[in-house]
Amino acid sequence: MDAFVIVEDEVRELVRRRGLDPVRDPSATRRLVEDVVADYNERSLTGHLPPIVDTPSVVRSVMDAGAGMGPLQRYRDDPEVEEIWVNEPNRVHLGYPASR
Repeated sequence: MDAFVIVEDEVRELVRRRGLDPVRDPSATRRLVEDVVADYNERSLTGHLPPIVDTPSVVRSVMDAGAGMGPLQRYRDDPEVEEIWVNEPNRVHLGYPASR
């Protein structure tokens, strides 16, 4: 199991236990994710857990999965993307302005 999956599972469990709504309270969710990642990083120093190589990327990915649209969230946040077409799970097309 990789670091992202472990952190995501821990965050989901804490969100459930605390009754937190990630969509309505993204700032509290971000703090929770950052706390879980910091705790994970400390625990990984023992060598029993895989290390997190890119902490900001893990925080963003967990936030996108819990309070956003998962892997599509980065396209929603990109001001250059005008449209997102999902034809199949592995066929996603992005629409950019014609002047691009």
